[in-house]
Amino acid sequence: MSENLFQNVIVTHAQLNRLRAILVHPENLPLWDDEITQVVPATDGEVQLTRRSPALNEREWVTVAATASQVIYHSHGGRLAYDLVFTLTGDATQTSLTEELQVTHTTAIPIPLQLLAPIAKQAFAQKLQALIVLAESSREVFA
Repeated sequence: MSENLFQNVIVTHAQLNRLRAILVHPENLPLWDDEITQVVPATDGEVQLTRRSPALNEREWVTVAATASQVIYHSHGGRLAYDLVFTLTGDATQTSLTEELQVTHTTAIPIPLQLLAPIAKQAFAQKLQALIVLAESSREVFA
């Protein structure tokens, strides 16, 4: 069973396909999430993420699932297991990106999720803004 912790929504002039291309490749994460220091691919399609300390999940395993309108990061192996769901909608002039964090399991988190939610929502919103800056730039990304 999962619990929806929060949702962030942002609108951008970046093309939906460019945002999707950035998101489906977890190798791009350090380009827009400065806490992630290492992305190590595994042979089974998972990647191991390492974050700067202190972090709730200093190390975790992530798989990516994608459809035409969604990209889902499924995380496990850290203190907080979650699905981070990105939903993309748009037209030729703008894209709406909705980010939703669904907690699937917790292990030894020192504070209740209700107290963690507003802090996490703000931190994720900042990362989402960095993703938009990257998507709107001409900077190359993995594709």
